[in-house]
Amino acid sequence: MAPIFSRRHVLALGAATGLAPLLGACGDGSPSSPNSSTGPVKLPTYKPVTAATPDLIAEPAGVSPGYFTYPAASSAASQPVRGEAVTALTYTYDPIAPALGSNPYWQNLNSKLGTELKITYVASTDYKSKVATTIAGGDLPDIVAIQGVVQQMPAMLKATFTDLTEYLSGDAVLAYPNLAALPTDAWRSTVYDGRIWGIPVPRARIGTVLYTRADLLAKAGLSLQPDSWAEFKEMADALTDERGGRWAFGQIPFNTILEMNGITGNWPGGAGVWQAEGGVFTHSGTTPQFTQALEDTVELVKSGVVHPDHAGAPNTKRNAWMLAGTTSFTIGGYAGWGKFYGQAKDVPGFRLTGMLSPTRDGTGTQVRTPGPTLSSFTAMAKTDNADRIKQILRVLDWLCAPFGSSEYLALRYGVEGRTFTRNGSDPTLTEAARSQIFLPVRYLAEASPVIYEPGNRQAVQDQHDHQVAGVPLAVADPALGLYSETAASKAASEQQELDSVLLEIQLGNKPVSAWQPAIKKFMDRVGNKIKAEYEEQAGG
Repeated sequence: MAPIFSRRHVLALGAATGLAPLLGACGDGSPSSPNSSTGPVKLPTYKPVTAATPDLIAEPAGVSPGYFTYPAASSAASQPVRGEAVTALTYTYDPIAPALGSNPYWQNLNSKLGTELKITYVASTDYKSKVATTIAGGDLPDIVAIQGVVQQMPAMLKATFTDLTEYLSGDAVLAYPNLAALPTDAWRSTVYDGRIWGIPVPRARIGTVLYTRADLLAKAGLSLQPDSWAEFKEMADALTDERGGRWAFGQIPFNTILEMNGITGNWPGGAGVWQAEGGVFTHSGTTPQFTQALEDTVELVKSGVVHPDHAGAPNTKRNAWMLAGTTSFTIGGYAGWGKFYGQAKDVPGFRLTGMLSPTRDGTGTQVRTPGPTLSSFTAMAKTDNADRIKQILRVLDWLCAPFGSSEYLALRYGVEGRTFTRNGSDPTLTEAARSQIFLPVRYLAEASPVIYEPGNRQAVQDQHDHQVAGVPLAVADPALGLYSETAASKAASEQQELDSVLLEIQLGNKPVSAWQPAIKKFMDRVGNKIKAEYEEQAGG
């Protein structure tokens, strides 16, 4: 979860860190401190770097390269950094890794890096409070993962972290080749008040996937890609057998239905729910297409094709249904594709693909919601020591080494013969190393994603095919690179109330007509203010 501080909490932190005067100057909901890539800053020059030739090329733009095998000989991408230790604070979604003294993977990493990387980390669910108390204590580590948007974000960054613009903007970034290879869009979310405040941790642009049990659809004689809403419903009916304990979906595919109606964004309560044309922003929830999508959703749920226990079921349960064949689809982040194959190793014939949303009537242009450009960005504690700044940037550059390099091998697998072995040229972690690599280095910095599933050529091909088909359909979020203080500080409770109404409508507990007063209330309370803040920045 992104760190979110109440204004009272941020002001309390300001008293402890010297932040209060800056926070007061920002004002309440003022767009005077925009996150805008259209300001005076020049985004870092993009220059790709590769250490291995891909089997499947990264085209069209935004598609990740695919590798069927790991290169037999790894190439060096950069020199060891050396110098004094670097301390870091970040988050994890995994169990805690063994400590440095009993972690050969971590020891090898420090040896290759040439300096000691001291990482403090907590579960992502506890991260916001950890960041808050660390800032309040005034003793920050050298680098800190910034996850999500917090209240008074521009002022907080200015008071607490180092402005990295002169080191990273334009061609300056070329001094750090691996950082220059990070995608341009990922950098946009590191820019506030026209300055660069950190290093992005990029993510694949394909975004959320409607995961499809291709083997089950093939067995039922169904197409892997319906051409219309009518065909989508027919497919769902064919995959549902209530007496046999089978349903098409493990959750309501609302975002898929939105895309069928030409609307992108992550609902409920997610990013990308704004449309813009000619500098005028429109909340997608206010459009007729959204109302049509709601009506379609209610119709789908009433038809009985969604698992009856879907409401409140955790993702682990939904994924288990799909793996067991109880359902044929589940919705999840793209990063989980390979994990499904690991969990389904004993399922005969298991094959996973991703389904794209057709247009509602089978004509016109398909659309897709892109994934987030980054999972977080890594900021540097405030310092004016240029040599120290450059050393830390070299550390982050090293951590972004590309697939096929010796650094990448050390980052993902450790040391051959001790933490991993080879199956052909493909590295395989030893049993002991599986816990060691939980060290969350990748949430500080990492290279742009690649597609690589050891020993599973079909999975690599299916992922690449899905990206090639889906990425060109992505509609960019017009609010990307913009900052709304109202959204950061005031919208949470209003969004929660709106999401509650949305769910009640989808479940059939409220009529579709309940949506209009709900979205009007949201817009009156916060939406119109957010709209104005975005429009002022976009126009500027």
